[in-house]
Amino acid sequence: MPDHSDALTRLVQQHVGAGRTLTIRDFAQAAVDPVSGTAISKSTAGNLVQGHSVKITPEVLAAIAAGLGVPLAQVQLAAMRQYVGVVVDDPFGTDPGDDDTVVRVAHDADRGAEDMPAVRAFVERPRPTE
Repeated sequence: MPDHSDALTRLVQQHVGAGRTLTIRDFAQAAVDPVSGTAISKSTAGNLVQGHSVKITPEVLAAIAAGLGVPLAQVQLAAMRQYVGVVVDDPFGTDPGDDDTVVRVAHDADRGAEDMPAVRAFVERPRPTE
C-alpha cells in the first residue's frame, strides 16, 4: 500500500512554490472559502507547503480548494488521507458494467480488498432486476 501520510501536503506542493503555478503569496490571497469567507493566512499557506500540521475545518478545506483551483472533494480526500489515515477508493477494481456503477469504500489506508471480505460480498451481491 502506498504511504498516504502527506497527501494534502503533496497536493498543495503540486501547485504552490518555486517553479509552480502559484507562489505562496498568490495561494494565500486566492485561498478564501466562497461560502463562509474564511481565508488562510500567508503563514498557514507556507505551513501547508512545508508539510506542517494546520488546523483543518470544512471552511479551511474549501479555502484551500479555492486557492489551488481544484475541486473541494479532491482536497477533502487528501486531508482525510493525511490527517485521519482513511482513503476512499475502489479496492476491488469493480467493473462499472452497463449501469456505470461506481464503488467507493472508506477504509484504513493500510487495508486492501483482501481485508474486506464482507464489503466485497456486499458489492458483488446479485442485484434484483426491475
